[in-house]
Amino acid sequence: MTLHTVMPVQNGDTLGTIRQLLKRVLEENLVNALLVPVETPNAERVTPILVKDSMQFNAANPLAPIMTTNAAIVLARFQRETSGKFLGAVLRPCELRTVVELAKVGRINRSRLLLIGIDCLGTYEPEAYTQLARASHRSPTDESLRWARQGPIAPYRLRNACQICEHFVPENADISIGLLGMNIRDRILVHARADIEDKLYLNKEPLNSREKALARLATIRHHRYEQAVANATQMLGDLSSLLALFAHCDGCGECNEACPFCGTAAFRPFPKSESRAQRAHAWASGSMWRTLPSEMGPFSDLVAWGRRAASCVGCGMCESSCAQHTPLTAIQAALGRKLREQHHYVPGRDINEKLPWAVA
Repeated sequence: MTLHTVMPVQNGDTLGTIRQLLKRVLEENLVNALLVPVETPNAERVTPILVKDSMQFNAANPLAPIMTTNAAIVLARFQRETSGKFLGAVLRPCELRTVVELAKVGRINRSRLLLIGIDCLGTYEPEAYTQLARASHRSPTDESLRWARQGPIAPYRLRNACQICEHFVPENADISIGLLGMNIRDRILVHARADIEDKLYLNKEPLNSREKALARLATIRHHRYEQAVANATQMLGDLSSLLALFAHCDGCGECNEACPFCGTAAFRPFPKSESRAQRAHAWASGSMWRTLPSEMGPFSDLVAWGRRAASCVGCGMCESSCAQHTPLTAIQAALGRKLREQHHYVPGRDINEKLPWAVA
């Protein structure tokens, strides 16, 4: 019988137990500071904050079903601003995968990070989250946790990106917190690196229900993903439908601002004046370049899109930021699918796996 490391939940308080776990990470000096989602005073919004004092964890809520930004972007910024510090971050699976992709181009230094991943039960758009927080006596977090044992059963209420997400369990984390398939009022699953495990005071117990819940949810999500991609492919294949889809786009650029890759120079093509050797070195290292439109080749936008499509993790921040509610997550998945299949590439799978467009 396989034993798993678990943490007992005190008094049925799942969130309180996770807060204690995060406090322990800080108090054991495993990190200098920890990036974690923190609730605003009225509990209607949650934002990633760099926590340095264990008392601040009293407002931390990594279980809140809301995602207003891809926290990997915030982590990259804090890591630049706190050079030399060893940081930790509590991230959703899509954010963990983003970290892997950004680390490949030098925007994040993975060796100076402790990554804590947590099962994602799905997130709401900010407006829906606020409405739920105001309308119900039960918090959005408690409402979401009700379905942890069997998996979310009302996906139509979640963000479109979450409805079709097939990567809802954390990968490549130093500490992973499992909720799906668990009786979370009794215990939560906590897997940690061997050198960390003893400092977290975990128990070893057999688990039976988790794999069944994961398999069930994976089947549902895969069906929804295939359906969404098929619909997007059909739209993209019809010129009139495609034009109608983007007819109301005013070029505000919010989708680019929200994307963790659009603002990263390594995901843009380089000046046509640079030699192939210089480009090869930069692609491998993720060097930052400043270019003018006049310096770019005629296919620069297409090349830039291809690079982003290869690394897109489907976080859906582009779609969430779109005022016209364009289904950008499914469109990007449909456009990038052949490219990823051709190169047998899965974004965020392995930090040592070369980007499809890297030549060195």
